[in-house]
Amino acid sequence: MNRNRFLLALAAIAFLSTTTSAQVPDKAKVVAGAERAFEKVTKAYVAPAPGCAAAVSLNGEVVFEKAFGLADLEHNVSNTTQTIFESGSVAKQFTAAALVLLQQDGKLSLDDPVRKYIPELPDYGAPLTIRHLLNHTAGLRDWGTVLSLTGAGRGERVITQDLALDVITHQRALDFTPGSEFSYSNSGYNLAAIIVERVSKQKFPAFVEERLFKPLGMKNSSWRDDYQRIVPGRAQAYSRPGNGPWRLNMPFMNVYGNGGMLTTVGDWMKWNAMLDSHSLGAPLVNALETRGVLNDGRKISYALGLTVGTYKGLKDVSHGGATAGYQTFLARYPEKKVSVGVMCNGTSPSAGGIATSITDEIFGPFPETPQTEAAKISEDELNKFVGIWRNKKTHGPARFVVENGVSRWRGARLVPMGGGQFTADGNQLKFTLDKDGKPLSAETVDSNGEVTRFVLEKEWTPAPADLTSFKGDWFSEEAGATITVAVEGDKAFIKQRPATSLPMQPLYTDHFIVQGNTIWFTRDKNGKVDGMHVGASRMRDMPFVRVK
Repeated sequence: MNRNRFLLALAAIAFLSTTTSAQVPDKAKVVAGAERAFEKVTKAYVAPAPGCAAAVSLNGEVVFEKAFGLADLEHNVSNTTQTIFESGSVAKQFTAAALVLLQQDGKLSLDDPVRKYIPELPDYGAPLTIRHLLNHTAGLRDWGTVLSLTGAGRGERVITQDLALDVITHQRALDFTPGSEFSYSNSGYNLAAIIVERVSKQKFPAFVEERLFKPLGMKNSSWRDDYQRIVPGRAQAYSRPGNGPWRLNMPFMNVYGNGGMLTTVGDWMKWNAMLDSHSLGAPLVNALETRGVLNDGRKISYALGLTVGTYKGLKDVSHGGATAGYQTFLARYPEKKVSVGVMCNGTSPSAGGIATSITDEIFGPFPETPQTEAAKISEDELNKFVGIWRNKKTHGPARFVVENGVSRWRGARLVPMGGGQFTADGNQLKFTLDKDGKPLSAETVDSNGEVTRFVLEKEWTPAPADLTSFKGDWFSEEAGATITVAVEGDKAFIKQRPATSLPMQPLYTDHFIVQGNTIWFTRDKNGKVDGMHVGASRMRDMPFVRVK
């Protein structure tokens, strides 16, 4: 190499080094930001109560680690940075990584059909792949939502991996064609863990321990495959209604893959350091961070156990979690080599909120985001959209209300754009209008480009004859559940043995809301009730037949 080329090469290296270092924030700035955010949280803390642990790393080095609150309220044991929490759905990226490793071993492909490994799963008439499971695009009903129809769901009975599998394989229908939509469901990740076991010939916790925890030095990490096992240093989990007393709220399940990972914030930082450094190989990291693609070519923000997007201009790779009283959040900003992890053993404060506050203090102040200028629309004009709208997919209700000149859709404040269009939290709400400006239908478009359509309904007060037509016992073979519709005076109730009695609140014709679930009845051509259906956010339509 001649002298000129040598000098050019040196200049290029210097330029790249300067550019890279400029992207990575100063250590003192990172620590100071984390300290400020943590101080705000602890000032608001009211003892005695559960709390949280938080950690921040820079270039793979933990530069901040603190904890507050009690790990055990009964014995007055404090949380520390070594306290073990349950990570909730943050565990999903580890399950996905296990499958990617098996793919690299040549033992499977993420594009293999799931029934190749779990033949007891029904044939749904369309290809259902491992990748669909990991992207949440499989259309599988969430087993926890299905199980709740029996009257004893999560948090109300001991659940095993075998029971979860049994619930999943009893589902004769999907919510949608695999790959056509995104819908978060734990079922896919339970199946994923089972595939790891069947292919590797190892128990899932042992495989992850051998291939991930040990190589990364995650000595405080394990899986809740036996909820009765004593775990030294683990925080108990708590919840409370409103401002009432704290109560124990522990997961008594032997279910894993979708969650069930026990760990510390320090071990989380070791995991994220691997993702930054590619110490287990760039192909593993690249696979985990590759966003899902729907059948129509649209990219979604969900990758493999990770959400890949932006936060205030920063590339953001993150996931949150919640199991019983635990709630967690783990974020990574790969361009800045910064990771933020927060684990809490109570239902408040918010782990995600603390993580966001730490991020804001480290990287802020951010440039002002240009505000969308609202169109000037009179309250009379807004009132045209007021009413209850039925989601055509789920049958669930969405209300458009106007309060003091402010319009809201499902509680979210709307910014009117004119012409029947609104924005809210990055999503769009559009109304189709007739020639007189009266709304005919509505649709929402989310950040993934997913369109959900709504139709306007009339509030409904059922007549006594209507309620009588719904009475009786209803059974779902897929859910393994029997529900009784009972009528007392002018009100209807959902009843189950031994003592469950839930009021059915009327929505629109033949539709009710019950504890957040939508229940609707169908009729034959003669107007006779011939079916009952239950829908929820992770289970669109569970059919029931009348027991004769």
